[in-house]
Amino acid sequence: MADLGLDTFVFPPYRPPKPANASIKSSNLSKSSFLRLPTEIRLRIYSFCLVNPSPIVVWSARSPSLNSPRTHKLDWNRDRMASGTRHLALGLLRCSTTVAVESAQVFYHNNTFRFEGEHEYYPVITWLDKLNANREYLQYLEITVTRPFTAWQLPDGSRRKMCYAPTRGLSSHHPYFASPTGSYEEGEVDIVDPAIETIISLLSKCENYEDQRSMTLYLVPSWNIIPGVELREEEDMSRFSLDLPNLVDIWRTKYFSDTNQGALDIVWKCEVDGQDFRENGHQIERVGWKIFDAHEGEYPYGVQALDNYNMIARKMHFLMRRDEVTEPIIAAGPSPYTKWHERPIDD
Repeated sequence: MADLGLDTFVFPPYRPPKPANASIKSSNLSKSSFLRLPTEIRLRIYSFCLVNPSPIVVWSARSPSLNSPRTHKLDWNRDRMASGTRHLALGLLRCSTTVAVESAQVFYHNNTFRFEGEHEYYPVITWLDKLNANREYLQYLEITVTRPFTAWQLPDGSRRKMCYAPTRGLSSHHPYFASPTGSYEEGEVDIVDPAIETIISLLSKCENYEDQRSMTLYLVPSWNIIPGVELREEEDMSRFSLDLPNLVDIWRTKYFSDTNQGALDIVWKCEVDGQDFRENGHQIERVGWKIFDAHEGEYPYGVQALDNYNMIARKMHFLMRRDEVTEPIIAAGPSPYTKWHERPIDD
């Protein structure tokens, strides 16, 4: 856990046992003037000490070079990971049992926790698993979603490993997808990482939380990427099928169908070039997305080779949800940019 850099944000909802010869007795806690305050006031104090208006970055790392994507050698942005908690009184979560429990509820319920960069989801799983009972207090979780790895699909539905792709999720089409009529189309298809289902499963585990939970999971694609839509035609880098969004919605229904687990809202948080959005944004709702909370901003781009050379472009920020699925879903077909010369070759 320590090598993932996640321990800073994991606090037990209890105080570790004291040595047998400890001189401070728990009965002395009742004499604390702070604990004699009404609970509502104590919670208000915790909110001033433990809530950050900006997301708390739990994980931020990227590959050191574009020529070596998704390797195990990552450049960590540790300043960004620490910036969200520098001014927070995290020591409250390690105080007496009462203070630790109350402050943990405020800390985890009122902050947004973000995983950004390249992570392949396993740091998220490690963190959620380590939270234990505190996981029940989570309300906002934000995860960067990179383009899925790909596999080569054969006419019988089986798949072969592509370069750099992992073996997990490599088997034939997902059981939640209906089989097509006839044979499968051969070519390069997305692999949906099963780790994402594990994340949703962990979020659903709730045993002791008394109030009805309402959680929001924000999934953040890369810049100018909309699943199921190619904003720039004939550009392989924008390829991202609807397989992952469809499965995420199915998993949400599967693990949160019991009302005791509360409700999970899946929201996709997108940022795209303004001109691309104006020219091809009409395709988004056609493939089953509902857009809301859209607003436009500016961003600088260009090179600084010439004095004062800088250009301003428009960008669109918006949120999306999937329309309710009412019919069997068939997995997306192969990419139109399938590279036949790169297909796996039998030994």
